[in-house]
Amino acid sequence: GEFREVDPPARLVFTFVWEDPDPDDVNTLVDLSFRDLGESTEVALRQSPFKTEARRRLHRDGWTDSFDKLERLLSVPPAR
Repeated sequence: GEFREVDPPARLVFTFVWEDPDPDDVNTLVDLSFRDLGESTEVALRQSPFKTEARRRLHRDGWTDSFDKLERLLSVPPAR
């Protein structure tokens, strides 16, 4: 893919397509927005279009797993 918008620290927009695409894959646009809430950051994600519900679910599950891993990583207290 390619970056379409980079606006630190508020927004990141890029295109995505699998390197070895499935016949049901299309080029999608990923839009991540970040909002500072003081002690935390709100992340909003939009990605589209999807040709099938199965491909949308695949991406949703991948993003969910990635955000879960990021949350675990960020919740570990720094080593002393």
